[in-house]
Amino acid sequence: MEQTVYTNYWQNRLTGVKKKHGSYASEEEAINGIKAWWELHNEYYPHAEYKRTNSGALEIIYNDDNYIYRIEKRKTENPLPKAKAKPRNKNEVASIREKYGLHDEALLYEELAEPYRDRLMLAMNDSKKLHQYVFDLEGRPIKKFNDR
Repeated sequence: MEQTVYTNYWQNRLTGVKKKHGSYASEEEAINGIKAWWELHNEYYPHAEYKRTNSGALEIIYNDDNYIYRIEKRKTENPLPKAKAKPRNKNEVASIREKYGLHDEALLYEELAEPYRDRLMLAMNDSKKLHQYVFDLEGRPIKKFNDR
């Protein structure tokens, strides 16, 4: 069944870099995902500008015109990713930590404090994606696992 989704992208207009953050059921959820990302990174942009483009996308200009978030509306047959992460058990967490030689300040999603897990789920809106990263003590992604 076809559904409408709203996908967040971060763009650097100077270098042409465009990174997908997540897809959501509504534009409001997508905006909240961007704000959760800012909160995780201790960034605050009270004067961010919200501009609608001719194509209908919403652009959020938060620092200057070269750095934007863009929310694009699209139709898809695919369901949205699950927004509830099933926690890995302690043995699996220990195994992953050992396999990758993670230091004490590199945490898996399950090891983060609940407020950070909640913000990450808002920011990424994809339980599988959350299990593909290592995070710092404040819930910011450090690196992505290569073999997942």
